Amino acid sequence: MNPADDTTFQCRTPAAPLPAAAPAEDPLVAELAEEMGRRWRQGDHVLTEAFLERRPELRRRPADALGLIYEEVCLRQQHGLPVVVEELCGRFPQWGAQLELMLECHELFEAPAAAPDFPRAGDTVAGYQLLSPLGAGAGGRVFLARQPTLADRPVVVKLTSLQGHEHLRLARLQHTYIVPLYTAHDEPARNLRLLCMPYFGGAALDQVLRSLADSPYGQRTGDSLLGVLRDAGVQPAGPAEPVLRRLSYVQALCWIGACLAEALDYAHEGGLLHLDLKPSNVLIAADGQPMLLDFHLARAPLRPGERPEGIGGTYGYMPPEQEAALAAVGRGDPVPAAVDHRADVFGLGAVLYEALGGQLPFVPRQSAPLYRRNGQVSVGLSDILEKCLAPHPADRYPTAAALAEDLRRHLADQPLAGVRNRSWAERLGKWRRRRPAAFRTLLLLAVLVGALAALATGALSHWNHVVLDIRRALEEGHQLWAKEGRYEQALGQLRHGLQVAQSLPFQDDLRERLDEEIGRAIEAQAVAQRREQVRQLHALAEQVRVLAGAEALPAGQRAALEARCREFWDRRRQIRDWFAASPAPGAAEDLIDLALFAAELRLRAAPRGQEATARRQYLADLDEAEALFGPGAVLDRQRRQQRRALGLPAPESPPVPARTAWEHFTLGRLALQEGDLAAAQEHLRQARRTLRDGFWPNYYSGLCADRAGQPDLAVAAFGVCIGAQPRAAAAYHNRALAYTALGRRDEAVDDYSRALELDPSLAASALNRGMLRYEAKDYAGAEADLRRALEAGADPAAAHYDLALVYHAQADDARTRAELRAALAAAPGHADARRLLDRLGAR
Repeated sequence: MNPADDTTFQCRTPAAPLPAAAPAEDPLVAELAEEMGRRWRQGDHVLTEAFLERRPELRRRPADALGLIYEEVCLRQQHGLPVVVEELCGRFPQWGAQLELMLECHELFEAPAAAPDFPRAGDTVAGYQLLSPLGAGAGGRVFLARQPTLADRPVVVKLTSLQGHEHLRLARLQHTYIVPLYTAHDEPARNLRLLCMPYFGGAALDQVLRSLADSPYGQRTGDSLLGVLRDAGVQPAGPAEPVLRRLSYVQALCWIGACLAEALDYAHEGGLLHLDLKPSNVLIAADGQPMLLDFHLARAPLRPGERPEGIGGTYGYMPPEQEAALAAVGRGDPVPAAVDHRADVFGLGAVLYEALGGQLPFVPRQSAPLYRRNGQVSVGLSDILEKCLAPHPADRYPTAAALAEDLRRHLADQPLAGVRNRSWAERLGKWRRRRPAAFRTLLLLAVLVGALAALATGALSHWNHVVLDIRRALEEGHQLWAKEGRYEQALGQLRHGLQVAQSLPFQDDLRERLDEEIGRAIEAQAVAQRREQVRQLHALAEQVRVLAGAEALPAGQRAALEARCREFWDRRRQIRDWFAASPAPGAAEDLIDLALFAAELRLRAAPRGQEATARRQYLADLDEAEALFGPGAVLDRQRRQQRRALGLPAPESPPVPARTAWEHFTLGRLALQEGDLAAAQEHLRQARRTLRDGFWPNYYSGLCADRAGQPDLAVAAFGVCIGAQPRAAAAYHNRALAYTALGRRDEAVDDYSRALELDPSLAASALNRGMLRYEAKDYAGAEADLRRALEAGADPAAAHYDLALVYHAQADDARTRAELRAALAAAPGHADARRLLDRLGAR
């Protein structure tokens, strides 16, 4: 039960609670405002225009009309809906200036919500004893707990901030296949909300699938799912256990899918979408029963043009319309297309497709049909899941109930209702299982026909042998490229099969399939190569974003990084064409970041007198980036800066404003590099308004706080980073620096240790941990850390001097002198090392 999954993306427009509107002076306006508040509380979000149409005379009384508009503003934020100045002024252009002033004044009353004060395992909160953590993220924590007031029963306690509405969503859902909510309790002093849910044991579906990953699909059964629970120490027992035990693996997944589809249909009937269907949000309870988890992203359907407070999801499991809505919210644009219950149909289809052997993301007409990836999957079931994964919502199942019906029909060997029953062999098999007696009669007739046909088998024996070899080449070639990624070997096998097939008559269908498979293998090979290049591009961009915040870089590392960045930038047009054909979110921003970083490194390394040449090259790169990706605030700012440094006139056009979270974050990073903390903090604040839990806006906010002498704020910012990316070593390292500034040395040592676990090459973490251990008089640990820092490439003068301090504290003068001489050999001007060596020489 994850409060915030690493792969779940959220875009959110912040909406702090507003103070209630002041009572209107006019009795009519007061009456209308009271009616508006009452209707909003009843769920009818009526707008101001409805009242102005009823009482048109108010349009001639701006003060009274503005009072009603302000009442709507307050109600929108009290109900968690966004308030956008531009949208409001667009609705009432005649009072645009007054509205802007009213909202500016209103913002003075906003107070930022305090961060939740999360407890730890072993604490008791609201009567629940927290035993052990089950999951953690930037948005909350989940614990296994016990409730002493009710016979110490085990429960699951989820802790979130008071701003969430998950408890209201869960409270409406009472279904067999949805984990219910027992109680909700608020702790205002700690900004905490506790959600208590039953503890069913068991394991999430993603854990089950990982445990079965090495088992071939043909060897898996429904009992294999229960075996994972047994291996974890859980003895399945309950009405669902015998159901799973007698099913095959494919049947078990169909049954699980049907149960979850019924749960989704129940939620949809209540006006809620889940929007985050994925294996980690499906629980296989201890009794074998499947249940839906984690409704923290659940919301009502979205209409085109709507501007929601926020939306989330997980790439690979989201349909195209949900991805488009997520991107639009991130840019501050309205939702371009409806997001309704068919988005959850897509998500459930993706979960089942992956669990049965498919690879995500599913690409229509490019991804192989599921029945070819897994021989245990029938054509009908494969068609069911492809219908779920249709890119256009109108082509999917119209409801989750319709999907559940087809999955149940498939389990019962009945004809499918939502897709064509196009496989005659499958239809015959279903008919045989439904009517075994009739099948035996047909079988006798088939035997008779077979006896007659045996007379002709001798002449066809060689023919069949050759055809079998061709089919084997087709199957093995598909296996090599689709499941093992061995594209060259696959193409060799398939081309050999095609060459043999061309010598046989009446094999047009087989030759066509081989041609098609060769084309798909070539395309898949190209896609795999492109994805690997985009992955390498993103990995380098993430490394650059960490190092761009460093105050200094070693010369060797700087040269290597510039070369790698330049390598990608030289292939910019090819990369642009790749992700234009196959979308790669964020790839354009990654490429621009590499270009900016390489240009900055080139400027720093330019010999005296050649800075102007480096700046002109910088301007040329900026022009090329704008030609490729269009104008933007980051490119405009850097162009103006370089032109100013070259003494060239500024562009006549006004500066381009930042519009996206990435632009604000990048502008904040550049301002921080130049020492402009105020500008950096403002841009990063704007970035966090869109990506509240985003890694990079919070990472650089932490660096800003550290350089502004605010270590407590730095600790909080880097804590959000760790929640967003628990394996980010740099976040642990920087939080350790902030802990050290606060005097919290034990926590600093813990963070340095975690940073070194994640990245053993972090010399600075080893060096700093060594000095903290030295201060704690743990001399053996300090010596080991400092030696490790030297091996990892730390500044030799600093490391040898710190080792000298460790030996000096142990009165080992000989080793102290040796380390001081090594420090002076690395840095002859090291004054502290010289003074300590002189003191030792005087004794």
